[in-house]
Amino acid sequence: MRIFLVLTLTLISTSAAAEWSKIGESALKGGYTVYADTTTILNTSNRAKMWLLFDYQTLQKASGAEFLSEKIRREYDCNEKQMRRLAFSLYSLNKEHGDLIRSYNQPQKWEPVKPDSMEEAELKLACKV
Repeated sequence: MRIFLVLTLTLISTSAAAEWSKIGESALKGGYTVYADTTTILNTSNRAKMWLLFDYQTLQKASGAEFLSEKIRREYDCNEKQMRRLAFSLYSLNKEHGDLIRSYNQPQKWEPVKPDSMEEAELKLACKV
């Protein structure tokens, strides 16, 4: 019981500490809003890391999971203008509320950031361009 309480309090305090700032909206995937937690930006050399929250207007489905929000940790290569996902969590309700549906913590492949995209807005914020 004590371990459950500590874990619950840790999850609540981590979620409550996030300071989500809206960075954009898209009509893709039924519509969504992207928020960044600017307090989590870490810059080292030519790379930056940041937590993002994708808040969907319609139920999303991926690999058998259904969710309305997705919290993602991304890493950006500021010089090469590329990014990769480091970790993510899927939640049943908006703004990372409801049940944690799935969580994954393993770096993915680097992908180029397309000009004039939501990802470019993320990169500019994280890299302070």
